[in-house]
Amino acid sequence: MASLELKSVIKDFGETRVIHGIDLQVKDGEFVVFVGPSGCGKSTLLRLICGLEQASSGDIFLDGARVNNTRAADRGLAMVFQSYALYPHMTVYQNMAFGLENMGLAKDVVKSKVGEASKLLRLDTFLERKPTQLSGGQRQRVAIGRAIVREPKIFLFDEPLSNLDAELRVSMRSEITGLHRRLGATMIYVTHDQVEAMTMADKIVVLRLGKIEQVGSPLDLYNKPDNRFVAGFIGSPQMNFVPVKAGGNGQVTTMHGTNITLPTEQTVAAGTALTLGVRPEHLVLEETPGSLGLPIQVTGVEQLGGHCLIYGTLPNDGTCITAHCEGQQPTRIGDTVTLYAKPETCHLFETESQERRVR
Repeated sequence: MASLELKSVIKDFGETRVIHGIDLQVKDGEFVVFVGPSGCGKSTLLRLICGLEQASSGDIFLDGARVNNTRAADRGLAMVFQSYALYPHMTVYQNMAFGLENMGLAKDVVKSKVGEASKLLRLDTFLERKPTQLSGGQRQRVAIGRAIVREPKIFLFDEPLSNLDAELRVSMRSEITGLHRRLGATMIYVTHDQVEAMTMADKIVVLRLGKIEQVGSPLDLYNKPDNRFVAGFIGSPQMNFVPVKAGGNGQVTTMHGTNITLPTEQTVAAGTALTLGVRPEHLVLEETPGSLGLPIQVTGVEQLGGHCLIYGTLPNDGTCITAHCEGQQPTRIGDTVTLYAKPETCHLFETESQERRVR
């Protein structure tokens, strides 16, 4: 196990800068998830940590030791790839033992380490099978087992579940987080799936265009997003954004004339254009005193048994709205309904900078 620190790390590919001065600390034993849209630099950052790419500038420290010029094989890290990267002609045992044998370890030591890892991952009955005889989830466990036997300082996962079906992804998420608890190891996990990030991470690093947008616990990012990008990326379905204008004493007014008063610590000039954010699960069909009313024309309804999703548009500006309502609602396409949001569930963002207004 180990701690990791990145200081002003930059990566250029020719004239193109893909990592823009990253500063980050990962504590010993943490499960950290890098999340962001495709092309945001999360896999490149993982490869820089592993040593498969060389930083253009900046420093990378493992347990306080600078490793910029240390070969990938000598950093003591283990990476689990999206493609599993198993040798198809080798058995499960041979795949897991291969790296240890190359290190020159005695056969009984190799056998012991592979045996322990295979039991931990429930692979002990599959050791004589080849990868083609395994399911996708089993193959992924073999790839993880190959990393475990090396007893690395840090485990690095590069979108390891993206090739699995939805049901298997859920079970594998649970297996990886359970493995983290049992091993107490430092793990860094890359994904574009914010649900994976929310359910697995101790700490989430949200990336966009090679820069860190926000770092924090899953609930910190959900409850207090620093800007509109993080607010829209974290949470499913995505947060709704409504154009509003500032009034006096914390009041904001929508383009269709409804208003709400929000507790705020900042003075905003009347008439200032702002963006109000409210999550679908915080929109309800029952009015409460002081709530914001959003009248929508219903364009879609998804009845999902225990809850339903209602889609619609606001009058005047046509802003799309999604509501996540509990139970089975009688709402139909074409209906006009009013959705309500309590002041404490709303967020305000600067329209130009997209930064969050402090409340």
